[in-house]
Amino acid sequence: MSVSNKTRAVLNIANHKPAELADCLGIPVQSVRNKFSRDVFSVSDLLKIFDFVGCKMYVEFEDGQRVQYTIDDIKDSDKTVPKANEA
Repeated sequence: MSVSNKTRAVLNIANHKPAELADCLGIPVQSVRNKFSRDVFSVSDLLKIFDFVGCKMYVEFEDGQRVQYTIDDIKDSDKTVPKANEA
């Protein structure tokens, strides 16, 4: 299953539509659609999406140890991207 399909599944479970991610990612709705059609998401995008829907991202090792990635792991400059409707 592709990253786009899994991201759509996450949004579906959280009762959100892909177009709702425009404000979350600070990009126009068409750019969100392009990310889905091209299956191009950065780790930063995914962390913002997961924060938006209220889920967590982990790397889990075979011995059970886990490392959690959060919105706080994104560089401050990435967090201050203006929303699509702001100039």
